[in-house]
Amino acid sequence: YKQMMEIVDQHKNLDIPEPSSQMDDDFYSMLDAEVQHNQINQDTTQTSRFWSKLKSWVQLPQVRKLSYGLSFMAVGVFVGHYLHLLNTQTDVETQRLAIKDQQIQALTVLSLLDMPSANKRIMAINLVSMSNQSDQPNQSILDALLATLNQDNNVNVRLEALDVLATLTSNVSVRAGLVSSINQQQSPMVQIALANLMLKINEQEAVEPMQELLQTDLIKPVREQLNQTIIELAI
Repeated sequence: YKQMMEIVDQHKNLDIPEPSSQMDDDFYSMLDAEVQHNQINQDTTQTSRFWSKLKSWVQLPQVRKLSYGLSFMAVGVFVGHYLHLLNTQTDVETQRLAIKDQQIQALTVLSLLDMPSANKRIMAINLVSMSNQSDQPNQSILDALLATLNQDNNVNVRLEALDVLATLTSNVSVRAGLVSSINQQQSPMVQIALANLMLKINEQEAVEPMQELLQTDLIKPVREQLNQTIIELAI
């Protein structure tokens, strides 16, 4: 015991240095490094746990079925969008070609109608009758047909033009043109054909021009036909 007390007294007499500021800095640096190391390990562990849970969840049969369904849906949307764009481009190209064909046909018809040969003019009219002009009439062709009906010096050409126009009476401008044409006709055959057409389409606006035509010098068959048409349209 005496020896132990002597040792304690010796330690009490020792000059113990005060801790320096560098020691404090080193201590806190080590402490920060340890905290950051533990934080990184904790984050890594949490991340690993998250991906492990996600992987387990994805491997569930229900989730796999849902994933497959969504994948097929995405592919279907993509394919549908692609086909829609393809069809749109095809429709635009078809319309462009149709417009081009109509323009070419209009130029051909108009050129033939200006020719001195009656056969060529009839050929032009037949081209119109064989086309799809009844669906989407080209106004320039319709105007040319009405002008032919009113001005051509050949009766057969006029009758051919009237036959084609008779198939286009759903067009407002054609109906109005036919009504206006009644007073401009000199040929009995065209006058009778026009009167029959007005009766067929039940065109009430034709009554007045036919009454005016009756005031001119007409042959008996034409006069009788006009009178009969006016009576039936008035019923």
